[in-house]
Amino acid sequence: MKKSKDYSQRTDTTALLGNGLNFLNRAREELEAGQVMFSIVSFWTAVEILLKVPLVHEHWTLVCSGKRLERRKYLEGDFQSVSYDEACARLGDVLEKPLSKATIAIFDKVRRHRNRMVHFYHNAQSDDELRQIQAEQADAWFALNRLLRDDWEPLFGSWQKLRLGMHETAMLRGNSFYAEARYRHPPVQDALETFKQNGVTVSKCEICHQQSLAHVMPASGMRFIRYECMVCNAKDPVAEICCPGCHKLHKMKAELFSSDFECETCGLTMSRYDALRSPPETGSRYPGTFGCSMCHHSDTVYEYGEKFLCTNCLELYEEHNACGRCNTFSSWVPDNSKEEGCASCDYP
Repeated sequence: MKKSKDYSQRTDTTALLGNGLNFLNRAREELEAGQVMFSIVSFWTAVEILLKVPLVHEHWTLVCSGKRLERRKYLEGDFQSVSYDEACARLGDVLEKPLSKATIAIFDKVRRHRNRMVHFYHNAQSDDELRQIQAEQADAWFALNRLLRDDWEPLFGSWQKLRLGMHETAMLRGNSFYAEARYRHPPVQDALETFKQNGVTVSKCEICHQQSLAHVMPASGMRFIRYECMVCNAKDPVAEICCPGCHKLHKMKAELFSSDFECETCGLTMSRYDALRSPPETGSRYPGTFGCSMCHHSDTVYEYGEKFLCTNCLELYEEHNACGRCNTFSSWVPDNSKEEGCASCDYP
């Protein structure tokens, strides 16, 4: 009985999360199309839905209002859902996960715009007024995303966390207002300041257009420069290769389909892995290859010093794991891979 109950709660949580993300996508599309007012309505609908995700995860009755509650009517949609204020109260009183005063203040700005749109009308017309509304929505989106990805992280499985991350990346790269909100976030500013104090170069990201691209060396002894954006998470790893034949330095970038290394000066040809190893090691803890979760190639990740390197996309990993269903090794598999499988499984 408990297993059935747990499965039902997971299903409800996943469905509610998906519905909320759909409205967020619509809000982003409308904002990018210049339909600011429609975007406000879609965005606020997403907020109201997603704030209920932790409640449903705890128990379905927490999203219902009224004295007489029936599971059958809840499944049929024949019930009164809790209001935004009630959802916030239950997050604090029941789950002991209250929204901060700062987050509530940010949400209230968007809620007032939405109420004027739906129940009366909104008279914002000038470019400055519309830009202010967009900026406030971006701040609210960022606050909501932090709840989903940080405060409520234990509620979601590995696949859902990956989905949230992909959704965040699309938002950051698709709209400058979202990227600006992320750039202003104190942890991002703190990270950028730390990089600068340590002598790390920070430049403008060509994707999100923020001054947030750090030129990072992954570890001592590795001939890599990783261009990592602290805002949109764009990564462009570049490896410096010294040709064993003529000792000329080369820049090796990630490739969609990797090919052998060939020195343009002396013509020496070798595999990308042999070219990247420095120096070649006599022994290996893991002589075989395994799959890369970043570029989805099945046999491009090798042992590289204390880490693991994909010779295709140049992604570095700390560890690798085996899928509990198909036993395929990869740089990342879901925590519940025995039940859900992985990308290499023949079935989902």
